[in-house]
Amino acid sequence: MLTTGQRSHAGVEETRGKILAAARDLFERNGTRGTTTREVAERAGVNEATLFRHFGSKRALLDAMREQACGVEHLRSILATLPGLDFAADLRTLAYYTVEHMLTKRAMMCVSLAEDAAGTDDAPEWRGPSQIHTDLAAYFTAKFEAGQIRGEPTLVARYFMGILFSYVVGRKLWHSEVPDRAVLDAIVDVFINGVSA
Repeated sequence: MLTTGQRSHAGVEETRGKILAAARDLFERNGTRGTTTREVAERAGVNEATLFRHFGSKRALLDAMREQACGVEHLRSILATLPGLDFAADLRTLAYYTVEHMLTKRAMMCVSLAEDAAGTDDAPEWRGPSQIHTDLAAYFTAKFEAGQIRGEPTLVARYFMGILFSYVVGRKLWHSEVPDRAVLDAIVDVFINGVSA
């Protein structure tokens, strides 16, 4: 039983989730500079003091949103379940997941890119993409050590992430509103031709 003043972990996480969802909606629509913490708190149905108790600052709230958007744990679970028998099939699985995930988080990616472009000194480090890069580099290191690919694994991981990111960001240029698996298959084929041992 909870005593007065104590809250359950589930209640804390629920409140935190409401604040993150409200911030994401407002930041995606109005940008970070066009949104106040008071507006976020009102949208979440909490007072501003509660927002600051959970996140401390608007910058910390943005950092938490960015980390949540990355999907590091989900990518790790996909990497762990790849059969490993067919390198091309595994890369296609990674490409499909990565592009679908990026598309669902595209607005948050745009907010983050705008924050990065603003170049403020207090901009938080975005750890999620760094961790994803580290995890992919470990995957490609294993492929390198098995003699399946050539090239420096951290650069190979960066290239793989970059080409998929470019596809997501530029898909409107190519009139591709939804992920086109044939295009992703072609991207994987070009990638494999470049790194195959």
